[in-house]
Amino acid sequence: MKRMKKVLAIAMAAMMALTAFAGCSPSGSSSGTADGEKVFRFATMTEPTSLDPQLGNGTWITNVTGAIFEGLVRRYNGEIEPAIAEKWEISDDGLTYTFHLRDVSWTDGTPITAQDFVDSWNLLIQRATPMAQFTDYFNVDGQANARAIDDKTLEVTLNYNVPFMMEVFATSAMSVVRTDKYEEQGDAYYQTVPEVMNGPFLLKEWQPNNVMVLEPNPDYWNAERVNFDRVEIYTVKEETTQVNMYRNGEIDMLDVPENMFRDFEDEGMIYYEDGSNFYIQFTTDGQTDDTARYLANRNFIEAVSYCIDREDFVNSVYDGVYEPTVEFVPNTATGYNGASGKKGDADVTIDSPFEIKADLTKAQEKLDAALEELGVTLEEMPTFTLVVSDAADRQTAGQYVQDVCSQIGIKIEIDTIPSATFWSTLREGYRYDFCMAGSGPDVDDASTFLKVFDGEGLYADTFMRWHNDEYAAILADSWATTDDAQRTEDLVAMENFLLNNGPVIPLYFTQAGWCLADGFTGINRNMTGADLDYVFGDKA
Repeated sequence: MKRMKKVLAIAMAAMMALTAFAGCSPSGSSSGTADGEKVFRFATMTEPTSLDPQLGNGTWITNVTGAIFEGLVRRYNGEIEPAIAEKWEISDDGLTYTFHLRDVSWTDGTPITAQDFVDSWNLLIQRATPMAQFTDYFNVDGQANARAIDDKTLEVTLNYNVPFMMEVFATSAMSVVRTDKYEEQGDAYYQTVPEVMNGPFLLKEWQPNNVMVLEPNPDYWNAERVNFDRVEIYTVKEETTQVNMYRNGEIDMLDVPENMFRDFEDEGMIYYEDGSNFYIQFTTDGQTDDTARYLANRNFIEAVSYCIDREDFVNSVYDGVYEPTVEFVPNTATGYNGASGKKGDADVTIDSPFEIKADLTKAQEKLDAALEELGVTLEEMPTFTLVVSDAADRQTAGQYVQDVCSQIGIKIEIDTIPSATFWSTLREGYRYDFCMAGSGPDVDDASTFLKVFDGEGLYADTFMRWHNDEYAAILADSWATTDDAQRTEDLVAMENFLLNNGPVIPLYFTQAGWCLADGFTGINRNMTGADLDYVFGDKA
């Protein structure tokens, strides 16, 4: 099942877009009707319960909202492109953004003005949805620090420099919305076909739990760039049914189930990074005061890590389809030596104390050192609790960690929490020792992979009860500096600090696989934002 890219409301980042020109082809695939219409068809397991762009960036929402609504800019094929804003300027200190809007209107003819953006963002702040986190960058006393200079000129002043702010403006949450419609109807407005839209497509039909049909918006400012005559999005809850539909030519694109990656590799499946990194996290309070002493000991944390053979772990639990890692930021993450510079191209050195392969000799040495520092014997060491959800793969992963740690005498009990209440349970202060966890980015910048482990009320504070002032200071500098070299140095320093001092052990990066019928072009899969971007796609 395609998972949501966010763990709670964490602001994290990095996007990589991949344009597919040809993929694996279903037998009998046909994207058009007899009269030559260009139709793109795909299926999702979950359809939106709401089409409110301010609610979030979950894939089942942005599959539609990214096509029927638009904001100042949009991300397409890995680049920020003009949308309602035809051009913009950024002040030298990076704090003031001035957008110049083109003449565009809603489908009912109502012009879209700069004040509409201010009103939209104030509504977002007022509603305090998870995506309202992005307004912290320009929120002053509960109001957007933005003003309409005139109908077509919008000025936004940030509270501090945000290197990836244009990525933020491209998110669903920053879209312009009809505040008058929301004030009249509330949440109900977005639970049916919206009365007015402004994107490249219009939602023409919504049959709940069946199909959503989109057609081009003839009044879209860039209508000549829209090629599909129709987009059909089917709700199909069974993965095997989706696979059969693709192979029978009933849909043109398939999100390949993880357990079928190997099957589809021979059929031309395309891999793309979906941005998630998974790890074992430790809490500073532990399940008990006794276990907490061990979790605060660096040698103990490294002893656990040396027990884990990450290659064997990924092969055993996930059939080898993920990338084992001892780092937190993937090489494709940007922000190094310039906003679009990738980590893998930046010639940086990450000083990870962990190793891909297990080393039980080192694990034993680290554990012995921890026991000596704590003044206890192996026999006096308590049993630790590893918390996992009831998902089958998490159960298997937990058992793997339990087994390998037992080789040096670390005893672990697995504590299972139902997936539906997993994060809410931990948020409420549930005490545990270790946890199998993961997170993923919202916007395209490496620092947001690392920001999750900082800040009061954010992930590390809430779920790990961990905060470090030195780490927070490096993060703050990585945003404040306008020097590319200094920012790269900060990003490296942050990752190195977390690896060598944080109560967390990286395990693997995930990737997703998809297939696309022959002849389709310009359809992107993204790590962040709109996971599937087909708005300017085409069919030969």
